[in-house]
Amino acid sequence: MTNDAAKSSPHHQQLLDLPFGTGASEMIRFRDLPLDETISGIVRTVANGPAGAIEEFRSAPDDVVRRLRLFARRRILQARRRSSIYLVDESMDAYALLPTVDDVPWESWLKTGLFTARALGRDLDAIAERFHTVASHDAAERFDVALDSMSRIDDVRQCHVVEVSTNYGTGMLRTLVFRAAPTRGWGMGGAPRQADNLVTYEPESNLAQLAATIADALDATGRVRTEVIAHDQIPAMLFALSLPGSYLPVTGCLSFFADADDEHHSFNLFVAELPDDEDVAEIAEGAVGSDQLVVHDGFRLVQMVAPPLFDDNDATVDFSPYVEICRQALADTLPAGWTSL
Repeated sequence: MTNDAAKSSPHHQQLLDLPFGTGASEMIRFRDLPLDETISGIVRTVANGPAGAIEEFRSAPDDVVRRLRLFARRRILQARRRSSIYLVDESMDAYALLPTVDDVPWESWLKTGLFTARALGRDLDAIAERFHTVASHDAAERFDVALDSMSRIDDVRQCHVVEVSTNYGTGMLRTLVFRAAPTRGWGMGGAPRQADNLVTYEPESNLAQLAATIADALDATGRVRTEVIAHDQIPAMLFALSLPGSYLPVTGCLSFFADADDEHHSFNLFVAELPDDEDVAEIAEGAVGSDQLVVHDGFRLVQMVAPPLFDDNDATVDFSPYVEICRQALADTLPAGWTSL
């Protein structure tokens, strides 16, 4: 269904008229927004309405689907931060209203919501009963599969989500998962697929705080605007050393994009902690090319990389204004007991 067709639905149009903004998907430097409560009212109105109205709403266009998914994710984190079971209920209503089974992040955020609700003492069977009332038949069946799996989940990291803490408060980080082989989907039969390739996030230092500190300092310069901090990997090809594998060996890696008005001044920034048996100084020296710069403190590194530009302009990013910011952030976030080199 197109966005134009969706305008015939007043609830669709209400949501289309309420853009969250680019920073709303940030789950580490998280901020409450007035729109959270506005969208909450719309979701409650639809979910508590007659079945026919719910089914009509479920024909939502892609922009509405993305808004509902983001709202649900934000409500799950807010439920954790405020210890509120009712905010989890709102996230589940939003998921129940999504058009198709594939629109719901069953293995990550939905299970994180159930995990949070259970930790707060919520009866998961009551959540299931409500979900069955609002959701389509297929979604209700798929929810039961997710609910059954909760008996085997005792750590939120099993939901491919990691909880972090920064000066912004509690945050959540969705970790990377790559499927080793395609699957025909739940309940579809066929050969079982191979195990997922999970990219771990187990740093000994507070890498989320380091990333947030650097991002805030870059924003304060007025030269760039930093985007969402996400879980990531650093390609080994960025280094001259012959490193095993496709990616730099790390205990944790985060990244974000620093966007400038002139694309020739924009860059990607990686923040990573390396295992004890890796020589960070030697690896940093192996960073090649004038389009990148590495700052490190002996066990963590910050790498700024200019993205490739396919034009005739040979200009490269001047990283010099940001070097001291990265060095200071590394010093300010040094864990107790660690000694900077």
